[in-house]
Amino acid sequence: MFKPIQNKRIYQQIVEQIRGLIADGTLNPGDKLMSERAMAEELNVSRASIREAFSVLEMLGLIESRPGEGTFITETDPETLIEPLALILMVDKDNVFELLEIRKIIDVENAALAAKQATKEELKEIEEALKSMERLVRENNFTNKADFKFHFAIAKATHNNILVKIMQTIADLLYTSMSTHLRQLYRVEGNPQMLLKQHRKVYEHIKEGNSEGAKQAMYHHLEAAKEELLRIIKQGQIEMEEIE
Repeated sequence: MFKPIQNKRIYQQIVEQIRGLIADGTLNPGDKLMSERAMAEELNVSRASIREAFSVLEMLGLIESRPGEGTFITETDPETLIEPLALILMVDKDNVFELLEIRKIIDVENAALAAKQATKEELKEIEEALKSMERLVRENNFTNKADFKFHFAIAKATHNNILVKIMQTIADLLYTSMSTHLRQLYRVEGNPQMLLKQHRKVYEHIKEGNSEGAKQAMYHHLEAAKEELLRIIKQGQIEMEEIE
């Protein structure tokens, strides 16, 4: 059923093969895939490559892992069989700062659109996400999930499903690629309070319907976060060099 792997990114070829087998009906919803070990042996690749491919396929919603049962093909949305953004970005997932730039462009426009289009219910959802962050800051337990919840609530208020999907994909990839650095970002003294203050400013502009103000506030927030991440990464590199 599977073809030999050529000299290309291995996990990407595995993803493409499985997507093709789903598209042509060889694999159908509910079908169980062979184990990581068996597939690695059949394709003559490492289990790490299989795991990475499965991670991408699960992110795309094409497969699901059931504890104690195995990995299965899901009910498939035809759109996921078209070359998706997640797969394109996954190829260059190590260049996280390009992803940060893409996210900045999208988040800034999301804030501007939300200021024009957010309903009362959507404003309440954004406010609830902000209140949740305030509580977590008080408890000294601020996390990237709380941060994403706020940004995702703003994205939904744009009433643009494509923007929402793109943002979620980029956020997933960023958190996968930079989870350690993001945890450090939230642990540095003063950072959670700084981020909360910036989020509150974005929310206030959206609530007032001030599109330009929301846009500028979001831009400055993401720039500040990026600069702090750069500082943390640079400091980590210096510490590693000193250890070596």
